[in-house]
Amino acid sequence: CENDYANETFPKAAKLLDLVRCSVTFNTVEQLLKGYEAFMTDIKAHPSHIELARVKNGFINSDDRASSGYRDIKINVLFKSQDPQHRNVRMICEVQFLLINYLQEKRRIHKLYSILREETFFKMVVSDQTDKKMVMTQTLDVGRELKTLNFRDKHHTALKSSVDSEFGLLGIEAPEWFGVVDLATKKKIWDLKRETRYDYAKNIGYGHQTHQW
Repeated sequence: CENDYANETFPKAAKLLDLVRCSVTFNTVEQLLKGYEAFMTDIKAHPSHIELARVKNGFINSDDRASSGYRDIKINVLFKSQDPQHRNVRMICEVQFLLINYLQEKRRIHKLYSILREETFFKMVVSDQTDKKMVMTQTLDVGRELKTLNFRDKHHTALKSSVDSEFGLLGIEAPEWFGVVDLATKKKIWDLKRETRYDYAKNIGYGHQTHQW
C-alpha cells in the first residue's frame, strides 16, 4: 500500500481491493473465457447478493508485472450482507482468472516482485542526495509519560500501540482501555473501556478487542 498508492489521497487503504481474494485456474484460454462468462452471468443473476465493481484485464492492460510476462483477469465484486439486521454491510473481494502456466509463473516471480517493492520503499525513506536513512525521533515515552495522560487504567500498562502518521495519532491498548493521543500536543483525545480479562500477577491478558489503523 505504501508503494503502490503513495501519491493517492486519503484514505489510501480504500485503494486496496484484494484483501479478500481467490484464484481460479484454467488449462486453456477457451476454458478461461467460459469461466469468465459464467461468473459474469451469475453476478447478473444475483444482484441482491453480489455486484460487479471492476474488471482488470491483464492480457490487454499493462501493469507493474507486465514485464515479467504474467497475465490474468482480475474481477472485483461487492458482496452484500443478507442478514436483515446488517443490510448495509458490504465487502469488496477479488477473483483472479488465470491459466495454469501463469500460476506457475506467478509463484516463481513472487519473490522477485517482493524485492522490487522493497526497493521502492527503500527509495522512499532514503535521501537521493545524502544516501542517509531516515532519522527516527522519539515523540512520546509511553512508559514514562503514560501516567500523565490521565487514562482510566490505574495500572498504566500498555500492551500494544500503533501510529497513524497522516493524522499524527497514537493508539494505545491497555488491559482495561483503549486510548488515542495527539502526538503534536502529547495530550489524550479520548479513551474507552475494553472488555478484557488480565492476570497482573502472571502478566497475561485475554483481550476481546484489538485495533489497527
